[in-house]
This record gives sequence, structure tokens and C-alpha cells, in this order.
Amino acid sequence: QSAIVEKLAANGDAMVRVYQKSACSHDCSDCSGICGAKKTITVQASNPLQARPGDLVTVETMTKRIIQAAALVYLLPLAALLLSCFLGYALGGSETVQALAGLGGLVVGCACAVAVNRFIRRDRPLEYTIINIDEEQEV
Repeated sequence: QSAIVEKLAANGDAMVRVYQKSACSHDCSDCSGICGAKKTITVQASNPLQARPGDLVTVETMTKRIIQAAALVYLLPLAALLLSCFLGYALGGSETVQALAGLGGLVVGCACAVAVNRFIRRDRPLEYTIINIDEEQEV
């Protein structure tokens, strides 16, 4: 992702303003669709290339952590939904009971995913690393 170095921390890391792209991989500000304006966040990034304030940089984070978070958010509620539907069926419930059990499982699965996600974000935030300093790159 593209970012601009805002300032340097005492330990040599850089505070960078990251320009978030849309989920559909294009720059929302370039289209007239409903994507909305460009969003930015400010994060601390390790600075092995010694970027300076004002530099345009490319930052990356561990893909593994992002995929794990996505799997948690999407698969846990689905698994809870299916498990509770099968449990309702195994206990001999009517279709209505099975559907209500599935809905309850979905709610519990979503609540668990939110709770675990909050814990992970607080305990192990994403780590950014500056991988390129590029003056020609468009933000």
C-alpha cells in the first residue's frame, strides 16, 4: 500500500499515513461510483530503508495474518450456523426449530468472531514494514 512518512519515532520506526484502497482493488477517488473518498490511517512502520518525513513509500504487512483474520470472520459464523442446524436436526426438531437453532448459532458465531478479533487486534496489532521509497508513485 502507498503511504507518506509523517515523522520518525525515537527507535527509528516511521509514522506513516497509509492510503487504503477499496476491496475491489481500485482507487475509489478515481471512479464516479459509490465507493466514496480515499481513506487514510496513520500507523507505525519499521523503517529498514531509513525513509524520511515527506517520503512517498510502499508498506506491506504479513499476508498470513490478514488471511487468518478473514478466515475467522467468515468461517467461524458459518461453522456455528451449520453446526447448530445439524444439532437441531439430530435432536429431532422441526424445520422451524432447526432454522431457529441455525440463526442462534450464526449470532453466537458472529459474537465469538468479534470478540476474538478485538482480542487479537489489541494483543497483536498488524506490523507494517516500509519496503520501497518511491518518488514517482501516485498515492
